[in-house]
Amino acid sequence: MTLNANTKHLLLRAGFGPVPEDDATLKLSDILRHNVSEKPLAIVDHLRPDQTPRDETARKAMFQQARKQILTLNRTWVSQLASTDGRLREKMTLFWHDHFACRVRSPFLAQQNNNVLRAHALGDFRTLLLAVSKDPAMLQFLNNQQNRKNQPNENFAREVMELFTMGRGHYTERDIKEAARAFTGWAFNPLSGAFVFREKVHDYGVKTFLGKTGKFTGEDIIDMILDQRATAAFITEKLYGYFIGTPPDEDITSGLARQFYESQYSVEVLMKALLSSPSFYAKRHRANRIKSPVELLAGIIAQTGGSFENPDAPLFIQRALGQVLFYPPNVGGWPTDTGWIDSSSLTFRLTLPNILFGQSELDIEAKDDGDVNNVTNVPDPRRLTMLVNWSALADKFNAPTDDQLLDAVENYLLARPTTVQNRRKIRLYTGKAADSADVVKRAFVAFMSLPEYQLS
Repeated sequence: MTLNANTKHLLLRAGFGPVPEDDATLKLSDILRHNVSEKPLAIVDHLRPDQTPRDETARKAMFQQARKQILTLNRTWVSQLASTDGRLREKMTLFWHDHFACRVRSPFLAQQNNNVLRAHALGDFRTLLLAVSKDPAMLQFLNNQQNRKNQPNENFAREVMELFTMGRGHYTERDIKEAARAFTGWAFNPLSGAFVFREKVHDYGVKTFLGKTGKFTGEDIIDMILDQRATAAFITEKLYGYFIGTPPDEDITSGLARQFYESQYSVEVLMKALLSSPSFYAKRHRANRIKSPVELLAGIIAQTGGSFENPDAPLFIQRALGQVLFYPPNVGGWPTDTGWIDSSSLTFRLTLPNILFGQSELDIEAKDDGDVNNVTNVPDPRRLTMLVNWSALADKFNAPTDDQLLDAVENYLLARPTTVQNRRKIRLYTGKAADSADVVKRAFVAFMSLPEYQLS
């Protein structure tokens, strides 16, 4: 299969790369058509009581159950990310998972939070923001469960403005204090995981926020934040950076932000405009992003159609590379671009394909986040072997000559062509193959081991 440059670029950014079944001329309209409905995660069916059992055996059993559920959540979402069903919605869910970074120990609340992001990933931002602000996982993570009149907790109010909407410089410390008062009483039922408004602890007094005065509620605060064009600009620039590159082009983002604001914050309208803009397809914005660990992992699975022998392997890879789904390092989210790369992680990234598909033994330890109670701390698997039907892939990449086959695999896997020297080395390596399936396997391993494969 040979993809045209625009299609490949779109599939790398709006998803996790092309798959063999993709039409060579797939368009944005085709991708959007497959994102009408979402597939929620459905692993955990109830929320355990917050009260920890006194019996030690019962406590251990509860912890082990939670551990199994969070691991299953992680594996299930990785698999869903690698699927072509709703690829843009899943990519957007991953974006919002980082933007609204949230970390809780409860598998049920983590699942509920993730499904909120997925449901509204391409809807209107106001609905998404309000849903996240009332989400029990976020309320717990940012301590709004303890936000009461006469004892306001400013944590949630601060992050809503600084990280989720307007960004620094568009509000004052007074605005934070007044917003915190408006969010008093926003909490959740610890037995059901449902949002509740506790009237008795809400501050019904007069508040002054962003130059306006009134008996504002939390919903009023969110509406006033969305009235600020700074919010549209902040979200637009962040999406531009994620899907196109940094630094943002102000001439382009200002127009996109205006369109976003005037559309009543329609994320779908913004994404259509962003992913079809000349800036998106500009040469300078191709192959200019370093894949995050999850993007790299999902892409490898999707592009080979492989499956792991060891179910804990995907989690180990995430930990080794520093991005574990459901466990962002803090409310600011994960690093970006070159922040993913150091000498250890780059070495592991470049040797990973040979570990997955070759004979190399694992020679790296997963990074420790310092939390001894982290349920994602799994023993290092001895091997990370993936099972791939190389014969089926050989049928997809059938070509009259080996050089044409290498052209097709390179075009399929890399965001930009590799060097002539690398091609010569790969040609020598694949020339030792036993049969057509082995040629394709060697080609995949070789091209995926190049620095160019780290780019999207």
